[in-house]
Amino acid sequence: MLELVYYTRNRCPLCDEGMEQIKLALSELRYSDVKMTAIDIDEDDALQEAYMMRVPVLCHKSQVIQEGIIDFVYVYDYLKEYLGTIK
Repeated sequence: MLELVYYTRNRCPLCDEGMEQIKLALSELRYSDVKMTAIDIDEDDALQEAYMMRVPVLCHKSQVIQEGIIDFVYVYDYLKEYLGTIK
């Protein structure tokens, strides 16, 4: 199972668009065994301080994959490479 963490916030158009890019990349890869945890940074002061100027932030295994503008091609390439190593 692929576990991703997505730091986001309400009323964030970049966050909404980023989620669509991630879903599109997963769909294109035809991979559905995914646990996506979306975390609203506004519900935790420490997260808000850490990610306020960076959201949206996509992480995998505690490593930032991409932040700010989530790009389909970058996410697709990262996931394709990672999934190729676990098959």
